[in-house]
Amino acid sequence: MPRAKAPQRAVRAGRPPKELAAEVDERILNAARELFLARGLAGVSVAEIAGLAHASKGTIYARFPTKEALFAAIAIRNSEKVRQGYENASSLGDTIEERLTALASEILKHVLAPDSIAFMRLAAAEARRFPDLAKVGRMMRERGTHHAATILQDVTLYAAFAPERLTRTAQFFLDLVVAPLLLRAVMGEDPKSLRPQIRTHVAESVSFFLTACRSGEAVR
Repeated sequence: MPRAKAPQRAVRAGRPPKELAAEVDERILNAARELFLARGLAGVSVAEIAGLAHASKGTIYARFPTKEALFAAIAIRNSEKVRQGYENASSLGDTIEERLTALASEILKHVLAPDSIAFMRLAAAEARRFPDLAKVGRMMRERGTHHAATILQDVTLYAAFAPERLTRTAQFFLDLVVAPLLLRAVMGEDPKSLRPQIRTHVAESVSFFLTACRSGEAVR
């Protein structure tokens, strides 16, 4: 008499590898950010990050070979959050003034968040000991310019928005809108005290920017 086959166990469907890997990355980046903000890059070891992230040192090094690489990955993640805000704001408003006002307000809302300012202050403080952090700053500026240019490319109202001038025009726009309040926050002013100034600052900046675009001054 043939032996009865043992009942097969139901196979549980696990999470896809990409989803699991993304979760590990998120834990590592969250742990690194928390420790970096508390003690700086020099004051934190990879072993401490691994312990807080519940990951092995090998897992971290396989993804991020240096602490500077970890810092850069955190910066990229931050810029992606800002980009999502850009995209949400880009469809708001019927006129160019309204769209740029919505865009500028969204940018400042993100960069003047206390966590964002704390991260930027850390980058400034650590730049001399970790020169590669300067590359992170350039990367953030380039990504921000690219995101802004992507939105501005739909505007063909002025010559300053022509394709060959668009990147420089986007840089002018970001410098005009972001730099004044951001610099004050990084230099020590409380971001919460600056946030009420966003509305007036944005209105003045957008008006100045469009006036310059009309006159051609923004592209000289």
